[in-house]
Amino acid sequence: MKHSARALGALRDPGWHLAGACTSLLILLASPSADAGSLPAALKPLLRSFEAYERDLDRLDQVLPPAKAAPAATKLPALPSPAPAALPVQPSEVSITSRLRVDLQQAIDLAVQNDPVLQQQIAGVREQQGWLRSVRGRYFPVFGLDLGVGYQQQARQNYAWNGNAGIYAADSAFYVPTGGSSNYQTNIGSGFAQLRFDYELLSFERSAALAEVKADLEAARQRYGDRLRQLQFAVSEAYYRLQLADQLLRIRQVVVDNNQVILDQVQALKTVALVPRVDLLRAQARLQQSLFRLEQAQAQRLSGQRRLSNLVNTPFSVTLEAREAVQLQPPWPLDLEQTIVRGFADNPQLQALQAARIALLRQADRRAAELLPRIGLFASAGYRAAQTTTPVINLQGCCGGPALIPGLNSQSGDWSAGVLLQWRVFDAGITAGAVEANLAAAERTLQGEAGERNAIRQRLESAYFDYRAALKQIIAANSSFRASREAYRDSRARYEFGLDDYTDLAETITSLTTAMEQRAEAITLANLSYAQLLRELIPVPSKPGEVVSLPIQLSVN
Repeated sequence: MKHSARALGALRDPGWHLAGACTSLLILLASPSADAGSLPAALKPLLRSFEAYERDLDRLDQVLPPAKAAPAATKLPALPSPAPAALPVQPSEVSITSRLRVDLQQAIDLAVQNDPVLQQQIAGVREQQGWLRSVRGRYFPVFGLDLGVGYQQQARQNYAWNGNAGIYAADSAFYVPTGGSSNYQTNIGSGFAQLRFDYELLSFERSAALAEVKADLEAARQRYGDRLRQLQFAVSEAYYRLQLADQLLRIRQVVVDNNQVILDQVQALKTVALVPRVDLLRAQARLQQSLFRLEQAQAQRLSGQRRLSNLVNTPFSVTLEAREAVQLQPPWPLDLEQTIVRGFADNPQLQALQAARIALLRQADRRAAELLPRIGLFASAGYRAAQTTTPVINLQGCCGGPALIPGLNSQSGDWSAGVLLQWRVFDAGITAGAVEANLAAAERTLQGEAGERNAIRQRLESAYFDYRAALKQIIAANSSFRASREAYRDSRARYEFGLDDYTDLAETITSLTTAMEQRAEAITLANLSYAQLLRELIPVPSKPGEVVSLPIQLSVN
């Protein structure tokens, strides 16, 4: 009770030194006999702030917990992608009604099922497979059957401007007077059937066309494999950035809580005239600034969730959340030189360009072969039947008599067979110009392959250097965090005891917050660099029907 009375008296006496008063206050608050009821009303907020201080330190230590094994992944419900042509027309259709927590591997597997760009590449492979089947069909004979029926009507008029009176007598059936005429209408109904057989024995253009389509198919398959790599990296990047947004949100929430507790402490100290008014204003401003950064983090988190969900192509009403906290991937198992060499080997980007160049060369061969002769066999056989009638006849002094046939049935049959030689001898440079264009395009593609090779190496080297730098940044951030945490403990206690001003405490909080965020950002940068390296080295299938496995870590076995 003596300590309590002395402390209270010191707080009431403005002549006491600030440090001594705070020391007495600490004795008062630490005294077993002290309770909230025996304290002045002005000191009760300060007592609550000391209790919050202990809880605040515990929360601070738990923001960046040590890495732990992630819990076993739960099986996800079916998440079919929206129909390609689906367009929501009601707000309720895009309202988020379900939130699912997924790990990175689950997100990648979902993207492989739902990604529309990957489906485009699969359709491209099927398209080239169809063209390959079409060209291969040219190595087999072609049979054709033509069947048809028809009806034809003809109307004719004959006018004799000079008759044959000097040749035939007037009573002759063949007599035609000058000015005589005849009109008649003929109706013809016919049907026919024809069977045709064609077979290319020799065609240089056909062989070149087959080689061209095979190269196009290989290019389509490699583009499919490259899209798998792109998808793995894109989903990994979105997931890692979402993890970072989650971590920054947790950090900034703790900072807001911190600043709220400190503001309560400053308010309590200001009430008993232990701190100046400027400290209260600074604490209030800092709380609002931390709330501003918290709102930013919340927006980034929501945006990151939608980015991952849209990339995975989930249903309109589903949002994905990161199930795992930020944690560092295992060390990259290769040195820089091994990484570059493996990055060039079996790289779908390079192989797609190589196949495209081969396709252009074969296309040039095909067009050049159009000037070469083609030899083929052909055979055809057919049957035709027709009926001719003349139901309308008008004779005016002409062409009468028994020579007119009012109806006629006719039949015919024919067949033919032979060897056909086709040879384009001259085309005024059409083929030569097309060949030259194809060769130039092949050279352009070759230079593009060289550029892509250099770009791959640059990406690998940049990612490798960023990865190594990020590991060192993590070490520095960890050291900075440990030092800033201890400095924060001391600075906060010193401020409460009147040994530091609020500026020192604010700078210490800024240093601690920066260290915590830098640690999360450095881990994310390391993971992103790891994913970029993996994007250039991960083995992928080149045929859509094969099983797709996109691991998030590189295996050197």
